Amino acid sequence: MLGLWMLWVALAAVRHGHLDPAGGHYLLMPAVLLLGVLLGRRGGGGITVVASAGALGTILLVLDPIYANAQAACGVQMVALAGLLLVQDADEERVSRSRTVVAVVTGALGLLLAAGAQAASVLALVVAAAVALAVTAAPARPVVARPVVLVVGLASIGTALLAVLVLAALPTWPEALSSPESLSGARHDLWRDAGELWRRHPIAGGGPGSFLEASGTARSAPHLYAAHSSILQVASELGTVGALLLAGLLAAGALAAHRAGSSRGLIGVTAWCALAVHSMIDHLYEFPAVVLLAGAVIGSAGVAGRGRAPAEGRGVPAPSPHDPL
Repeated sequence: MLGLWMLWVALAAVRHGHLDPAGGHYLLMPAVLLLGVLLGRRGGGGITVVASAGALGTILLVLDPIYANAQAACGVQMVALAGLLLVQDADEERVSRSRTVVAVVTGALGLLLAAGAQAASVLALVVAAAVALAVTAAPARPVVARPVVLVVGLASIGTALLAVLVLAALPTWPEALSSPESLSGARHDLWRDAGELWRRHPIAGGGPGSFLEASGTARSAPHLYAAHSSILQVASELGTVGALLLAGLLAAGALAAHRAGSSRGLIGVTAWCALAVHSMIDHLYEFPAVVLLAGAVIGSAGVAGRGRAPAEGRGVPAPSPHDPL
């Protein structure tokens, strides 16, 4: 899916005549995501990965270097990484005090970051609830069946996507969403401009970086440069094909996390889908820190999950050589 995505971006750039710097994140995102997955797999979801995430979170809290909603999204992924480390402790007969401390500190930092955005604070609580379920579940008796986790996660992404498309098509913005603390009227203008560009170029879009050229609202202020919706940004610049590829990438990420053991899969799917839901009303995949941490969650969940089978069989007596086959 990442290969198809990069191929389509390259073709769209050729068709557009060049790859606008404003659209360069389309090629950066898959590379950073793969790097995060590899780092998560190599670290085995252990203390090094989580401590590194905690260090990154500290930098974000102290220096405030990136978009506030992106920092908050990083916090949600940090809560998930901390949860994966806690699950690793829960699976082992001997609990590591150092791992527990690192997990608790990183999770607390993640919650502090997530509190900086309304949507992220709610999603962080959802991920924290998944962590609590995963940590307290008996290894052989997961609280939530794995197929249910995947179905609910994908359904949440689909629901958020549909809601954004419906809201973007409304002629007037609902009063309840007009306050600065909510989605605000500026978002509606951006979403409407993205929809208009998509309708003009339904298959291939206007080309990477074309949204800023086409939207007067986006050019009116520096912080309004993007559509503030990943799906609408992609649809307007990469067309319906790009939107379908993005949806495929989101589903592939959820499937990759789902392949982990039941507890790890619950955390991984929840965190990945939480980011997807949040980015339906924002533009979070263009920030390397967010994508790197999300990849690390998937990679860490998968590595830990490979060691899950023996844990799930703990307590089951070994077969006697005299037992019938």
